[in-house]
Amino acid sequence: MRLSQLKKLGFTLIELLVVIAIIAILAGMLLPALAKAKSKATGAKCSSNLRQMGIALIAFSDDFGHYPVGINGNRGSSWIWPSQIRQYLGGNTARSTELFKCPSAPDKANWKVKFSGSQPAEDGYLKGEVRLRPGGVSFMSYGYNVWGAWAGMIPNQGMGVYKDHQNWGETKPSQVLVPSEMIAIGDSNWDLNQEGDRDWSGFIGMYAKRQWPLPLHSERAEILFVDGHVNAEKRTDLVAQLNKDQGRKDFAAKRWNLDNTPHHERR
Repeated sequence: MRLSQLKKLGFTLIELLVVIAIIAILAGMLLPALAKAKSKATGAKCSSNLRQMGIALIAFSDDFGHYPVGINGNRGSSWIWPSQIRQYLGGNTARSTELFKCPSAPDKANWKVKFSGSQPAEDGYLKGEVRLRPGGVSFMSYGYNVWGAWAGMIPNQGMGVYKDHQNWGETKPSQVLVPSEMIAIGDSNWDLNQEGDRDWSGFIGMYAKRQWPLPLHSERAEILFVDGHVNAEKRTDLVAQLNKDQGRKDFAAKRWNLDNTPHHERR
């Protein structure tokens, strides 16, 4: 075979550039699809986490006649809301700990625990309980709707803030007017840039930016409703302050409240 024939079997520079360009185009087409597939997968895992919490909330309310409260007050036996439902999620195990973190949540979105009393309630946990923040870093990214739309309303419109509190205590299932429309738990901790605002016990709401739902899934937040169903919601459908139209404000606000009323007068 002649040298000229061997040269013809190779690629010219132009041909190589064309091949590289085609590969780049294909990669550009495939990468967004792969990213979208990954986003759907993490969204499905987050939704599954919340559905399991929904089952736990219903089981807890069946056993005790009310929903869990957010915290037990700043005293020697203090705890936070996950401690009350973990018995329905596999108990005191590392697996149940993982259920409280969305796989899409950035590390800085993890909640820190407010309480720091003596044992057995150090950091808001029960004695011997597997911590949600081993090494001081929280693994919990979900928030619980304890206050309703506006903090401090009397009577309280959320799931319940403090144990046995006269005004902000436990909420009974019979008090929730439309369970399919009331928010219970969801992706939270929107205000990631203000470090000082994040030292709280995993609440979610629209009354303060630090509690706003966090849109982790294609600009939506996964939300568990009181009846147990989960849906990915736009933040404008969850935070009244992000809307100009009064009807949209009302729609967002009432979803936090047990009487399905916006209560803007309480703001």
